[in-house]
Amino acid sequence: MTKTQVGFEHNLEEKASELIENGFCVLKDMLDPDILKLTREVSMEAVAALSSEQLEATRTPGTLINSNKHPGLADLVGNPKALAALEAMGFGGSKFWKAVIISKPGPSPRLYWHQDCMWWDDPRAYSDYSPMIFLMYYLDDTTRNNGCLRLIPGTHRKWHSLHGTGTAHTPDINRGDDMNDPRFADYPDEVDVPIKAGDLVIGDARLFHATHANLTHENRTVITIWFHPLFEDLAEETQSWIHHAFHKDHSGWPVEALDKVQPVIPDYRGTVEPPEFNRQPDKGRLGQKE
Repeated sequence: MTKTQVGFEHNLEEKASELIENGFCVLKDMLDPDILKLTREVSMEAVAALSSEQLEATRTPGTLINSNKHPGLADLVGNPKALAALEAMGFGGSKFWKAVIISKPGPSPRLYWHQDCMWWDDPRAYSDYSPMIFLMYYLDDTTRNNGCLRLIPGTHRKWHSLHGTGTAHTPDINRGDDMNDPRFADYPDEVDVPIKAGDLVIGDARLFHATHANLTHENRTVITIWFHPLFEDLAEETQSWIHHAFHKDHSGWPVEALDKVQPVIPDYRGTVEPPEFNRQPDKGRLGQKE
């Protein structure tokens, strides 16, 4: 499929190569203004409902608000422009787990380095096609000053010293109890990814990513959507977990919202029970950083 067939100006073969080789790519201008406006409204309402205690508990990442109670995100999740791009890039058949509203208040410290893959027991975790990818839609223009994304290209396929420093999203690291933790440090191979509101970062869940501190007095908000590409090629155990997790969280969405995400709803019909997930890769299978 060519770039004209999906209706926007990107060389999607190049973008697919970037995603496979570097672990991420950026697609410009991927949101209709009406969806962007609606998503901002949904996000602002969700953030406003949080207590000061809840905000303090996630001081380094910013808010971590599950989409389960926010069906207003359905237009974003089911964005046909993004789904067409994934299909054209060879990441079709993607199924949705959840979205997360991540609003980073200002001022607040940097987010720690982490990778989010939960399926290191799935054979796909050691291939070009990750069991999990993230779609990050930024609702604000991002710079180093307000906490733009930081990435370490290649860490989705190569072992890095950060792999031995702990798992993501534990209470202590989310609070930032020890800002001297190596997961808050600078690394020579990291890159900044400042983008415009409405742009889309597609990333491999296995990739180490973080953010700069938000030094402003304004929130910087991103919606992170977790997709599982080539769903039917995943191990049955993985499919089962994704299916049950989606339906547990989102079966209460109204019908009109579910209709908007229908193409990405996981539908596992087997009998395998959902397994425990595994966030830690096998060092021998992942390979060494060059």
